Amino acid sequence: MRVLQLFSVILGTAVILPGCGRTQPEFSHRDDYYELIPSAQVVVEDTLLEHYGTPTDMVAWEKLPLKFSIASGRVTAVEGDAAAPSTLQVTLFDGASDIKPGQTVDWLSGSLLPESGEEYTATREVASYDPQTSTLTLDAPLPAAPEPGDRFVVDLGGVVRAGRHLYAEHCQHCHGVSGDGAGPTARYLNPRPRDYRLGKFKFTSTQTSNRATREDLSRVIENGIPGTYMPSFKLLEPDEMQAIVEYVLWLSMRGETELNLVTYFGEFEDAEEVQEYVDEDFKEEFEDDISFLARRWEVSQEPSALVIPKEGRVDMSPESLERGRKLYLSDKAKCASCHGTEGLGNGPQTLAVQKDPDGNEYEHPGLYDDWGNPLKPRNLRTGIYRGGRRPIDLYRRIYAGIKGTPMPAFGTALSDQEIWDIVNYVMSVPFEKREPGDGAKPYTPPEQLATASPE
Repeated sequence: MRVLQLFSVILGTAVILPGCGRTQPEFSHRDDYYELIPSAQVVVEDTLLEHYGTPTDMVAWEKLPLKFSIASGRVTAVEGDAAAPSTLQVTLFDGASDIKPGQTVDWLSGSLLPESGEEYTATREVASYDPQTSTLTLDAPLPAAPEPGDRFVVDLGGVVRAGRHLYAEHCQHCHGVSGDGAGPTARYLNPRPRDYRLGKFKFTSTQTSNRATREDLSRVIENGIPGTYMPSFKLLEPDEMQAIVEYVLWLSMRGETELNLVTYFGEFEDAEEVQEYVDEDFKEEFEDDISFLARRWEVSQEPSALVIPKEGRVDMSPESLERGRKLYLSDKAKCASCHGTEGLGNGPQTLAVQKDPDGNEYEHPGLYDDWGNPLKPRNLRTGIYRGGRRPIDLYRRIYAGIKGTPMPAFGTALSDQEIWDIVNYVMSVPFEKREPGDGAKPYTPPEQLATASPE
């Protein structure tokens, strides 16, 4: 019988998940972690270990808005032998359709939890689940009757555990054990693999201030990112896709937590200051920041976070193309300042010296992303759009910008029609035949290009 370790942490219940593999990979730290004084490093390391664990012994911290297990729920009533029941009436929070015979059932609260030092003996397996009657039948009687309201999970940590294995197989060699974008093959890739630890993902369907949705991450995993080394994983099953998404989100939240911790302790210069802060203010500030982090991810999954045009796409007519090109070149939209007048990605901003977040000039001219990587604006003439080539994808890039990059949001500066005109123009650019000095030209539909007579 395996031992389930349950314990209370600062903000809620955390569960140490069973080991996830034969190897023992380790999380790396941010560079600025090593600038902390030793006593501060200890607090940061211990806090991360307590709330997140290690790659092979992860912590299922309930404060995080993640789907750790197949399903979770509460007991409503006990049927049959109350002293040793095996049939329960339950209320499930999620995952009812995913419950299968043979999955484990473990307890998060109630009398079935052992006292300190006692062996945990209440793990059972699912014999059946009837969604019509909300009846959960176990493979053997429990050692005692749970009370109404007692909480349980099905397949404890199964989702993130599966995600960890799949991530190690498909993603880790580029994105790294910590999700820092520094796997062993990362140095050979341009653009660099995404570093999840800022909580930022470039290509989302959400408003500028929101995080990515699960569907955004699934779409990137399924379709890949054209023009980069991020491949498509269409052969993954839906539950495998979900498991990777949850694990990537877990890594991202861990990275954000580490960034907050390093920020807290970066101002201290001696051990006494660190200890005083830990004794007095740390717990409350940490709780507030984690609540904010969790809520920010929760809100980003809500429909209100999505970028939805108020007006439908305008026809891709010569008039729309002309309006779109004029906007593209105008000071109102300023597209040409980065993408160039001909859409080649060679605008004047690519030759200017930019400043980093600390106000210092970069060593080389050009644009940079929030991770400090050089960033070349998209060459629109290739017809390759990394965030998706659907018109709605381009609309969202213009409306909300591209998170973590200098590509700004124009949702408040441009009307829906103006954005759609720019979308139409951008989608026509790969099919334009232009000579130096040409002005706006009438639009030629792509299907007519092959039969058009050469000029």
